[in-house]
Amino acid sequence: MKEERTVVGYARVSSTTQKDDLERQKQLIADYAKEKGYGEIKMFIDIGSGLNENRKNFLKLLEMVTKRKVSKVIVAYKDRLTRFGFETLNRMFQAFGTAIEVINHEEKTPRGTRRGLDNHSISLCWKALWLRSHKYEKVVEGVRKLVG
Repeated sequence: MKEERTVVGYARVSSTTQKDDLERQKQLIADYAKEKGYGEIKMFIDIGSGLNENRKNFLKLLEMVTKRKVSKVIVAYKDRLTRFGFETLNRMFQAFGTAIEVINHEEKTPRGTRRGLDNHSISLCWKALWLRSHKYEKVVEGVRKLVG
C-alpha cells in the first residue's frame, strides 16, 4: 500500500516582533491551499534568520522531504524558506518528488517591503556566510550523503 504524501505550508519571520506578518503568511498559505483544493495541510513555522540552517521546523521539513513524506511545500515568498540557495533547495526537493509552490514571487525584505536584495544586503549576507564557512562544509557533506 502506497503511503499518502503531505502538503506542507512553511512560514518564517526573523523575530518575535513580526508575529503579525507570520499570521499573514499562515493565512495566505491556508487560503492558497484551500483554493487549490489541497485539503488539510501541515503548517511549519519558524522564528529566526533565513540564513540560519538550524531552524527547528526547517530541519523537520528537510527530514520529511528526504523520507518522501511531502508532495508539496507552499511558501508565501521564496526567502521565507531560505535567503540563499533557493534554486538548489528546489532541485533537491524535486529529487525527492517534492514541489515547492511560491505564492508571491517578489522577495520579502526585513522591513516588510517587496523588492529584490540590493548589493549591500548581498555583501553583508556573503560576509556572514563566509564567517560560518566551517558550518557550510558540514552542510555540503550532509547533502552529499543524502543525495550521493
